[in-house]
Amino acid sequence: MFKVDMKKILYTVIVILSVLVFTSCSINRFAVHLVANALTGTSGGTLFTGDDDPELIADALPFALKMYEGLLQSDPENVKLLEAAGSGFISYANAFLQSPAELMGYDKQAEKELMLKRAVRLYRRGSSYISKAIELKHPGFSNHFKAGDWDSAFAGSGPEDVSLFYWKAAAVLGEFSIDTFNPELMLHVPEGVSFVAAAFRIDPDYNRGALHELLLSIFASIPDSLIYRFNDREGEFSVYRILTDYYKEHSLVFEQMSSSEKAEFHFNRAVDLSTGLKVSPYVSFAVSVCVKEQNYDLFRELLTKALNINPDLYPADRLVNIIGQRKAHWYLDHSDDFFIVP
Repeated sequence: MFKVDMKKILYTVIVILSVLVFTSCSINRFAVHLVANALTGTSGGTLFTGDDDPELIADALPFALKMYEGLLQSDPENVKLLEAAGSGFISYANAFLQSPAELMGYDKQAEKELMLKRAVRLYRRGSSYISKAIELKHPGFSNHFKAGDWDSAFAGSGPEDVSLFYWKAAAVLGEFSIDTFNPELMLHVPEGVSFVAAAFRIDPDYNRGALHELLLSIFASIPDSLIYRFNDREGEFSVYRILTDYYKEHSLVFEQMSSSEKAEFHFNRAVDLSTGLKVSPYVSFAVSVCVKEQNYDLFRELLTKALNINPDLYPADRLVNIIGQRKAHWYLDHSDDFFIVP
């Protein structure tokens, strides 16, 4: 009579089940990876930024961001997906929380504070995803960076890191711009600037002047004492030297220029690189430098130029240009709040 070996049968069943489970997980991860790549590829790059309805995107983006987070649970080391989630949260915090909150009147102070607190939380959430992506690409980066060894942290960076560095800088500096008198955030400003510089030394023309826009804001609104580390010039990685060398290439002496002159230089570079089709440089320079220097005529001139830009001429920037033009309209309508106009 045939003798059944239950131990062998049980072992065989366990092996088969293990293979099936493993295969299922592998197929699931593969499917998630395909979906993630489709969502973060060039084909979907303008799905949000090319839209002409800010309210529609404001309503749709949170769902997309939660979908990214859901996909990350199955594919947690997908760098493209991490960057998409991180940049999405940072963009949402800036465009749909911080920016509209800053345009609210005193009668909506409570609502404004709630929106700014949300913006801070989302800046941090986005920043954490970007940091994880950087760490996955450059194992050990976080430890080197936190220890102050920026030479080692940025040593292996290349063109593929520029967008990650840009978003990391945008998150850090965006949070600081909400609470500029916070001593803890002040300590992190040089870190945010370091990511700008790291990207800048690789590709200063990135995204049609996006890094120049960050530098415009930095020099227009942040004191020099907060921009650099006290020992910035001692190592191989030096924010000061990166900028100084770039200015030399344009026949300028960095040390001899005022903060406003540096801001103007980066404003002009941003306008040139975007062929004058980005609204944000005009609004940024008008609101920061022109208000500070009480140059009302230039303020109106720049905002008028911003409003005359046709958002359809560069579809990839359509959404941000429309949002920027709304800000330009608001500042023109409320110019009496910022200027002593005769």
